[in-house]
Parts: sequence; C-alpha cells; structure tokens
Amino acid sequence: MKTREDRILEWVKGPNILDVGCTDHIVRENSVYWLHQHLSQKFARVVGIDISEENLEKMRALGYKNLYRMDAESFSLEEKFDTIVAGELIEHLSNPGLFLNQARSHLNPGGRLIVTTPYVFSLLYVLYSNLKFPKTCENPEHTNWLCIETMRRLSKRHGFHELYSDLVMDYRLDNPSWKYLFFAQTVNLFQFVIPKRLRNNVMLFVLEAS
Repeated sequence: MKTREDRILEWVKGPNILDVGCTDHIVRENSVYWLHQHLSQKFARVVGIDISEENLEKMRALGYKNLYRMDAESFSLEEKFDTIVAGELIEHLSNPGLFLNQARSHLNPGGRLIVTTPYVFSLLYVLYSNLKFPKTCENPEHTNWLCIETMRRLSKRHGFHELYSDLVMDYRLDNPSWKYLFFAQTVNLFQFVIPKRLRNNVMLFVLEAS
C-alpha cells in the first residue's frame, strides 16, 4: 500500500522544490511519514519554509539546508520553483487564499502546486465529529475544513486549474493513541470492502497556474 508521501512524490517534478510547512509539526528523522526527508533524498535542491524556528533549528542540526522561517500566507523568496508542496498545511491557515496567491507567484512556467489536506467526509472524521460533538475537529490548530468541491472552487478563484485529484488513505501507525491505532488497523484490514470515499481520509490535489 502506497503512503501519502509516495503518492505526493509521484507528482513532484524538479529540479527546484519548495516544501511549505517542511517540519511537519514534529521533526522525525528517518520516519517514513516525514515528507521533507523523502523530497531531499530524491531531488538535488529542496527549499523548506516553516513558521517554527525551533523545529527549523532541529532540522539544521540534522544537516538540512536552505531552510527559512516564513509564514505560508506571506512568504517571499528570490527564486521560483518547479514544484511547491504543501502537505497537511492549508487547514491550519487563517486565509488559505493568500497562500495560494504566494504559491502561484513562486512557480516557474508549467510548475505545479501539490496540496494534501484531511478529507472531512471520510469515516475517520465523520465518526470523530459525531462522537465528540460539538468538538468536531481533533486538532486544535486547524482553522478550516475543505471538501473536494470547495478546494476546487478555492484554487480556481486564485488562478489555478486542477491537473489531478484523488482521495488517499493515510493512517499513521506511529500515533500514540490506541483508539486511533485500533481504528487504523481495522480500516487497513477491511479496506477492500470499505468504499474509497469512506476509508480514504486525505485529499490530494495537483494544481497548475491557469
């Protein structure tokens, strides 16, 4: 079974890559779930930006370079990129449209933006929101939920067209919660009888500037 990282890498084209939100909340060296590590192993030039200077320092201590503390809604770099990747980032932003504007301005002609974000209507999030109502989101840092149609409308409004989209199954087995692990293992076990629109919990969008 391909991971979210595998699916993202299928669409990344180089040589110049920008990873927005590169620390992924927690810097986890040699983790199969750390996207920036995979990008750095595959491409010669990968630039990373993140809002956490503490996490960026941890990455620098591991030998990673070309790292900058910048906000995703207002970042400004003196170069353009062939691919910009934003994994599980857009749901944290106060104004995702500002991020899309900045991303478009930093793409080379023919460049692409790859966005992944939780799929709100997956079984995982539907069950959580009903069991925990009115606490309908498990992550206190999330500020918005997007679905397939709202993501399409948002990206089109900010100058992108959709090259590809899909629902991806992304259950991370390093999660400390036994309840989550039980759910994830159950979904993995019965994945071939659970409809894709219910079992897959992440949206993957590959966008190009219009």
